[in-house]
Amino acid sequence: MPYVLVRLQCRYGKTEEFQEIMSHLVPVLEDRGWRLHGAYQNRIGRLNKCYDLWEMPDANHVSSVLALAREDPEFREWAVGLPDCLEEEELEYMNELPYSIAARERRAARAAGD
Repeated sequence: MPYVLVRLQCRYGKTEEFQEIMSHLVPVLEDRGWRLHGAYQNRIGRLNKCYDLWEMPDANHVSSVLALAREDPEFREWAVGLPDCLEEEELEYMNELPYSIAARERRAARAAGD
């Protein structure tokens, strides 16, 4: 299962505003094929850092879904505020490893069905 880990460094004092913006963007992205597995903010280490873990069918969905989302009026309305909130954004496309919880659960389900 492919995932994208998004690392977001928020500007000082902008984390809550970023969270509000994302609460409007997530449904648009999910309607177009991404699935948010988790959204986290660190408590130890460099402050104001957030992480989103998205599942998607393949690497092509990174750019194609963002292009489709930009056509949505609500997405455009809210996404315009992201640059003011973020110092840095980094995306990493990753494959799931066989020892992950989800992979182990799928294997167990298949074994139970055999």
